[in-house]
Amino acid sequence: MRNQTFLLAALAGLLFHARAAVPPAEQLLPPDTLAVFGIPDFSKTATVRKESPMFQLWNDPAMRPFRDKLTAKISQELIAPLERQLGVKLADYTQLAQGQFTVAVVQNGWDGGKDPVPSLVIILDTRDQGDQLKKNLADVKKKLTDAGKKFRTDTIRDVEFTTLALDDTNAVGNLPALSFGQSGSLLLVGSNAKTLEQVLARLAGGGAGCLADQAAFQADQAVFHDALSFGWINSAPLTEILSKVAAAQPQANPNAPKPDQIIAALGLSGLKSLAFGAREGADGATLDLSLSVPEAQRKGIFKLIATETKEAGAPAFVPASVTQFSRWRLDGQKFWAALDATLNDISPSMLKNFLLTPIEAAAKQKDPNFDFQKSVIANLGDDLISYKKAPRGNTLEELGSPPAITLIGSPNAEQLLQGIRSVINGVLTLPMLPIAGTEIKEREFLGKKIYSLPLPSAPGAGGDKATERSFMMAASGGYVAFGVDAATLEEYLRSNEDKPKPLADTPGLSEAAQKVGGTATGMFGYANDTENMRAAVEALRNNADFLDKVFAVSPLAAKIKAEDRDKALKEWLDFSLLPPFDQIAKYFGMSVYAGRMTPNGYTMKVFTPTPAGLK
Repeated sequence: MRNQTFLLAALAGLLFHARAAVPPAEQLLPPDTLAVFGIPDFSKTATVRKESPMFQLWNDPAMRPFRDKLTAKISQELIAPLERQLGVKLADYTQLAQGQFTVAVVQNGWDGGKDPVPSLVIILDTRDQGDQLKKNLADVKKKLTDAGKKFRTDTIRDVEFTTLALDDTNAVGNLPALSFGQSGSLLLVGSNAKTLEQVLARLAGGGAGCLADQAAFQADQAVFHDALSFGWINSAPLTEILSKVAAAQPQANPNAPKPDQIIAALGLSGLKSLAFGAREGADGATLDLSLSVPEAQRKGIFKLIATETKEAGAPAFVPASVTQFSRWRLDGQKFWAALDATLNDISPSMLKNFLLTPIEAAAKQKDPNFDFQKSVIANLGDDLISYKKAPRGNTLEELGSPPAITLIGSPNAEQLLQGIRSVINGVLTLPMLPIAGTEIKEREFLGKKIYSLPLPSAPGAGGDKATERSFMMAASGGYVAFGVDAATLEEYLRSNEDKPKPLADTPGLSEAAQKVGGTATGMFGYANDTENMRAAVEALRNNADFLDKVFAVSPLAAKIKAEDRDKALKEWLDFSLLPPFDQIAKYFGMSVYAGRMTPNGYTMKVFTPTPAGLK
């Protein structure tokens, strides 16, 4: 008998906990949800993130001087005043986040007008902190009463909500009312009673539908699966509303393309959703991105970015010393055809009338036999490569222009080079350009022609004069190479004879590439985070006024005295307190990404392996 009683009690306990379990966000949100950001398990996410390289970096003793100054400033200038104004301790609320945290925007009958408007809903599961949540909400109501704030008490499905009356008498202006209340362990916040009622109905096991029932959301489940955090935008209704609003706008010029016509031509109506999912594990962090655009509905920009499913790994001539590399198997001739079709949908013959005809006319002044289609377009291949190296110094100018090169694949690179040269020569005859009349210079290097076009110098940040540079191009190895750094261009031209240590042999790169689906997806990229961050950290340490110089060229700079601006920035971000990079280098490694086209759309996966120094 005692065993039977024990089994019944255990079964009852299991049933109770099963009933008490909070459904995931997609089962609580209404079916007309437009966008959602969610953390399915806040406690788990916080625990995992504590092991992440960036969290460990922030808490490293070497970062303490910089960290303490910044956090003290945040506490003094932001948190303390806010706590005084609200009469609360933020720590009492941040500790409530235990289970799911969800923020969503629901369409709520919105069709682009002012009424009704989309509604906001926030769901926070406090799990075993329900009593503390109840106490905090009671404290909030008391403080609102003591402060003479307007609010009312509403009841929705037997749940009491405090609704703030936000009107012109309050500092926040004409914002919609916000209601907050507690259902079990959940804190619910919303701007619309109907939306809150739908959430509560689903929480009770009822309701007429939910986000999980929507086909567009179901199609992105692979992106969300086991994610620590995720986001989703239902773009189809947003584009429909945008097109409707655009079509209703008066046309100042009846001959100009209509806004809704432009939206359709760009192919935005074919975009069903955007989604991301972030994960972290012992081997590293992964980010999945997705654009859902069914193949049959692809046009406009989604035709332009169409990627060929071909090898996109680093060729042997890409040196291991690069800090960034990307390769995109983009068919140039298909790209041009898609561009022509897109512009024709906006305005017939736009590409020809506004680009091709003027370019050909200008080019034929130098070369009467020039034919843009035959000389340029017909020689485009299906390969686009770019890579960068670390800046040669720590000045703002050197940081802004690291050694780099871009390569365009071609079945006849020499013909493509000469075609591009003819185009530039023609464009230089146009008097409205600042470099009009400039002559392309020519020199020979290892039997290859290098063409150079001097670029106008421009002042750098803080008024420093920039070093004069030239735009250079040359053809070799089935590519036309472009860049402004002579050494990098020459290194590429000699790579067949003086073979560099290849990037492809970098330890760990092949294994990392497999985490994103390999290099045969049509798009692949790599970043040496260690060297990129080394350059950034050392530049900040050696240029403590870096942000001030950047800010100095902004429109707001004239309104703030330089000394006040410099002082204010240093009080918050004192980069002179950053440690030498070698003290924190162990927190950085590499990152890779790969993208591919599928019948359902475009996907990209980013992977950052756990740095070797933390394993």
